[in-house]
Amino acid sequence: MWLVVCNASAGKGKGSILADDFIKLLSNSGLENKLIDCDTFAETKMLLEKEIQTNRYNYLIAVGGDGLVNLCLQLVAEKPICLGVIPAGTGNDFARATGFNGKSVDEIFSIVSRSKPVKIDLGKAVSADESKWFVQVLSTGFDAIVNSLANKMTWPRGKSKYTIATILILSRFKSIPYMVEIDGRIFEQNAMLLAVANGESYGGGMRICPGASNSDGIFDVLIVRPVTKIVLLTIFPKVFKGNHIPHPKIDVYKGKYIKISSPTVAYADGEFLSQLPLEVTNVPNALTTWLAS
Repeated sequence: MWLVVCNASAGKGKGSILADDFIKLLSNSGLENKLIDCDTFAETKMLLEKEIQTNRYNYLIAVGGDGLVNLCLQLVAEKPICLGVIPAGTGNDFARATGFNGKSVDEIFSIVSRSKPVKIDLGKAVSADESKWFVQVLSTGFDAIVNSLANKMTWPRGKSKYTIATILILSRFKSIPYMVEIDGRIFEQNAMLLAVANGESYGGGMRICPGASNSDGIFDVLIVRPVTKIVLLTIFPKVFKGNHIPHPKIDVYKGKYIKISSPTVAYADGEFLSQLPLEVTNVPNALTTWLAS
């Protein structure tokens, strides 16, 4: 049975239209389904949790952005439920990673109804208060603080608010002291940014760790050492194409277990995670999904 969950506000109402189109395709093919289409995140979360607990569903389709995907991850990780996405958000990095970004509802239906699901890795972040799953990138430092400010801004909408938040934060940002452990190796490092990548992109296509793979059982850990504000501004535009690497102030490590301590916060898949410290573990084959060829 298929469960379709929609972010009604995604794409200025586009999410609901795409969800209805997909439901029609399921029904026309004789596939049993149910739609969750709510106005609020709280109601969506409550109904989604209730339905998943029934153990009636083999497939879950998230119609929205990375925030909705992140919610779904918490409920289906390490469970025999296949998660797919119909992109309708601002970032759509999970859809980009799995090859579904830019595809029509008809194309997506053809893929998920005919192709064989695969398993990919997830990151599991454990703080003092809770544990959460992520599929793309956990970040802390400059970009996480920008993300925090942008989420509080009611205007403008879309990616432009991240540009404004970047300018506002940059004027007063200083490097942050970190204590980092990567597979038993412990070191201290002041940094502008630290990212733990299970996939290569976040923030709407920013290829923070080009080449990072969600199927190799290992994270790419990127650290931007202290640089001037001007240099930081020159690095960021290059991230969209992955051209920021190599750079003399950027270090990239590999590891399966990462522990990060610092007086700052972390975000994962664009969603607030927690205050540090955090322990982050790569969990192989934790998510069942589809990959578009």
